[in-house]
Formats: sequence, structure tokens, C-alpha cells
Amino acid sequence: MGLLANLALLLGFAWLVRGLLSAHEVTWPRTFLAVFIGGVLGTAMAVLLVVSPAELVGIDAEDLPRAELLLIALPFQLVSTMVAVVAFELISSRPARTGFRLRNPVRALARRFRIVGRGLQVSRIASRHGLAPLLGLRRGGTDIRSPEELARRAREALEDAGGMFVKLGQLLATRPDLLPPAAVAELGRLHAGVRPLPREEVVTALTQELGASPESLFTDLSWTPLGSASIAQVHAARLPDGTEVVLKLRRPGLEEVVERDLAIVSWLAHLAERRTAWGRAYGASALAAEFATALRGELDLRTEARHASEVAAALAGEPRIIVPQIVGNLSTERLVVMERLRGRPLSDLTTPLAAEVAGELADVLCTSQIDAMLAGDRFHADPHPGNVLHLDDGRIGLIDLGATGKLDAFERASMLQLLVALGLQEPTLLSEALVAVGAIAPDHDRDRLERELARFLATHLDSGLPSATALTELLRLLTELGVRLPAQASTMFRALATLAGTVEHLVPGYPIVDRIAERGGAELKARATPESIGEFVQQEWAQVGPLLRRAPRHLDRIATQLQHGGLTTRVRLFGDHEDVRVVERLVNRVVLTALALGAGLLSVLMLGTPAGPELAGSDLRLLEVLGWLGLFASTVLLLRVLLAVLRAEAEDP
Repeated sequence: MGLLANLALLLGFAWLVRGLLSAHEVTWPRTFLAVFIGGVLGTAMAVLLVVSPAELVGIDAEDLPRAELLLIALPFQLVSTMVAVVAFELISSRPARTGFRLRNPVRALARRFRIVGRGLQVSRIASRHGLAPLLGLRRGGTDIRSPEELARRAREALEDAGGMFVKLGQLLATRPDLLPPAAVAELGRLHAGVRPLPREEVVTALTQELGASPESLFTDLSWTPLGSASIAQVHAARLPDGTEVVLKLRRPGLEEVVERDLAIVSWLAHLAERRTAWGRAYGASALAAEFATALRGELDLRTEARHASEVAAALAGEPRIIVPQIVGNLSTERLVVMERLRGRPLSDLTTPLAAEVAGELADVLCTSQIDAMLAGDRFHADPHPGNVLHLDDGRIGLIDLGATGKLDAFERASMLQLLVALGLQEPTLLSEALVAVGAIAPDHDRDRLERELARFLATHLDSGLPSATALTELLRLLTELGVRLPAQASTMFRALATLAGTVEHLVPGYPIVDRIAERGGAELKARATPESIGEFVQQEWAQVGPLLRRAPRHLDRIATQLQHGGLTTRVRLFGDHEDVRVVERLVNRVVLTALALGAGLLSVLMLGTPAGPELAGSDLRLLEVLGWLGLFASTVLLLRVLLAVLRAEAEDP
């Protein structure tokens, strides 16, 4: 009977806590663990209040005042249990309703400690390189005197931080729209400096991914990697039929490192956005989120394999460009096996190619990329000189297709308008194209935008400045003016700017803007055929036709209501039920918080008032009892609001 009574008491206590906190989504195992922790802590606090520490030495448990202990311990146990429930919700990496294992809080807490430790390490590195004020880690000025010095210190700090911070620097080096040329060049020198995986780890990982011994599937497998980076390392091998391939293997245990460093990057970005002018101007938090999305996308090598196949299909009609063929049956999430291309990256060419050959390759590369973009095919989003090979047979090879882009029909039409306007060098048309693509807010200063675009066109395109520099400067100008291109449109524009720099390696001063205008004009003419015009009219009529048919009836109804004075207007502040629920939840939390704070303040005043009637047979005054009860109620309300907020944050997508 004693065991059953204790179990019933435990169940009742857990039920009471869940009811007080409205924590019905918290699982029972988590609640029972919180009851155990709260019971121990509450009892310990009650004992310390009733018996002094000196009296505890040598005292027998039978001599403790049980009635008084029970009376004092119960509220402490309740509060401690509720605090434990809220703490579990705080440290849990997933919402409570997804299930709970007893080890989750420990693992989550350990993960938090690792993130905090890594954050402190990164903060010390930033301070050592004089970057703390620029990140909002410390108030005050900085001793950095030039953009070149800032770029050098940033590169050194990223190298010292290691991990995904090197990858962050490498991605920033592909953003000439955000960084000046000196910073792009400096960050382009970043090297991960990671040690190659030992042969034993490579064998274990390959066996796990392939489901068989690597030696049984490949011949001439080189255990010395061709390259080792922060995400993966590459090994050369041959298939049994003699085909040369490369194996790109993701480093084991990378997910935890990535999530840890991404948490630090997000924290630093939010800090910079709150405390620095550049963080607010460039939207540091949005940039961090963009980096996180790109990095997580690179972790699944199946995405790269799929994109490589799509780019190869888009370029199937151009025999002078080749994309490595994927060996699909040997590729997994952590391993991709692809054809090996023999050649040298354009960045490693020591002697320039013959002018005729270089010009032909530049034309082929630009035309194929621009046509793929405007046709809605997948295109290489990072065609920098290191990712473009001059093959031994004279063709062009595209590698490292982790970053790609693809425009939908609306984006293609809008970007075509933008590219044609750029080729015509018309600031008004360029401004209208930016509006069409959705890059300009309705309240944006259009007059200033057109003036700046006209100045840019006159300065960069009419002056004979290299086209690569012109595209980069246009991206930077749009960023400074607060123009935010949609994600895929921004990817396309950055790819064009990167492509412009790549063809500069082949043909200095290559007129890529002219090539863009030429291909845009050709695409526009191709869309001006009678068939395409008829298709366009048919699509538009499908949308507009029903509206035109209903318009006379609507106009007649409005005219009748005007004639009889019956035209009314109704405005609903909250037209959506979800809006109403959001406001209700917000108001409820505000009211509960105000009640809790008010009850707490009133309770403190009661406890501090020496007057008032005393309870019969006790030294306690009525106001003291009411004060303690009020503090308890205030604590319950505050914990209830805090738990609701934490649960809402955990459920946000």
C-alpha cells in the first residue's frame, strides 16, 4: 500500500504541475523527472530554512519537525518542479511534443556548453585581431586604419577560428556585391588548413557508404587525397572498366561541427545588426541565414550530384563544355563518385592561351551560361577560375557544382527585361526592370535610384572600364541603395559577375555586358514569334477574360448603390482568423505577465508591512500569509508565460 500511495502522490503532483503551467504538451517522462528534481531541491531548501546548518550536524532524521517541514517544502517543491519543466524546455533542442528521452536534457545541455565554449573562443580570436568593436562584441573604436588592413585581419581571424569560419570567408570571397576588391582578393587566399583524414577513417567511411570494401569496387584507389577541405576530401580511383573517377567523401562527424559554428555565426550576426551601422545596412542576420542555408545544402552530396546531372543536361547541345558524369549507383549523401576531368583550372594557367582559342572559349562559356539562365535550365552559380578547367583536349570542364541556380518563368521574364535594359544602358528601363523583379519596395526613392543608375552607366559602361568591374560595381551599388534582389535573381547576377572575372583570365577586357545584351536580345526576338505571342495572349486572356465578363455586372451594382445612397465600405482590421489568434495569444501573455508582476509587487509590500492581525495560535500575520501566497501565484504565472513563449519559439519553422 505504501508503494501505491507514493505512486498516486507522484502522479497527482505531476498532474498538478502540468495543470498550473498549462503544460499538457510536455510528456509524462519529462514531467516525472522534473518532479523528482523539484522534490529533492524543494525538500533541501525547506530543511535549510527550518534547521540551521550547525544543527544539521549529527541530527537524526526522526528529530526533524515533519509537520513544519511538509508545510514549507510543498510550495518549494512545486516551484522547483515548475522551474525544472521550463528549464527542460529551454535546453531541449526540439519541441516537447516530439518525444522525450531521459538523456536529451543532458545532451542538449552539453551541446549548449560546447556552443558557449566555442563562442568564447571565437570572441577571443576576434578581440586579438582587433575586430571586436566591428562585431559589436565591445564598445568603442578600432585601431584598424585601412580597408586592406581590415581585410588582412579578417582573413587571419577566420583562419585562426578554423572550422566553418574558413568556409564562411571563402563564401564571402564570392560576394563582390558586399565586399570591396581588396577584401575579396584577401579572403580568396583563405585555406582551410585541415589535416587529411587517416587512411583507416577513409576506409571505414567508404565501406559504410558503399556497403562493400572499396578495393572490390575500385582499382588504383589512391589513399593520398587530391585535395582536402573543410567539408570533404577527394581521392582518385578507377572503375573496373578503366574509367577514371574521383571520390568526394564528406568528413565524418561534420554535422555537429557545422551546427555549432552556425550557431556562433548567427549570434555574431544578430549582435552586429543590433550594435553596428554596417550590420544594419547590410542585413547581417539575413546574410548569416543565407550562409547557413548554403552550407547545409553542401552537406548532402546527393544535391551536388543531382545538380551536376541537370547542368550536364542543359549543356548537352554544347560539345565544347563538359560536366563530370556522376556514377549514381555509387553515390550517397556522404559520397559522390564522378568522372575525372584531366586539365588545369584557369586560375593555374601560367601562360595565356592563343588569342583565337581564348576568345572562342570565352564566347562558348558566356553564351552557354547566359542561355541556360534565360531558358530556365540549371546553371553553375560559382564559375570562378578555380571551378573552370581548360581540359587537355581543348574543351572546357565545369567542376564543383555545389552552388547552382535555376530561374522560374516569372524570374526569367523579369531578368530578361533587366539584362536588356542593362545592354541598352537605359536607367529608366533598368529601374523599371528592378521593380518588375520585385527588388524595390513601393516606398523606395525611385528618382534617386534612376540618378545613381544613370551615373553608374555613364561612369562604368561608357568609359570603357572592364565589364567584370562594371558588373561587380553594379551589384555593390544596388546593395548600397537598399535594392534586394530575390534569391535566385541574386544568384544569377552574382554568377554573371563571377563569370565576368573568369573570362578576364582568358581575354582581358572581354565585353561581357555586350554579350549579355546580345543574348538577351536574341532571347527577346525568339519570344516575339507569332506562336509565342499567341500563347502569351491566350495565357493573359485566361486570367483577364473572366474579370472582364463580370465587370459590367459589378459596375451596374455599384452605380445602383450610388444612386440610392447605399454604397458602404467595411474595413476589417483582422480579416484572418489566424491573425486574431496571434493577437489573442499576445494579449493573454501581456495580461498574465502584468498580473504576475502586479501580484509579486503587492506581495512584497504585504511581507514588508509589520501591521495586521495575527493568526490564532501562530506568530504569523495574515498579511505575511497572503504575501507568500501572492509570491507563489506570481511565480506560477511568470513560469506559465515563459513556458508558452519557449514552446512557441520551438514550434516556429
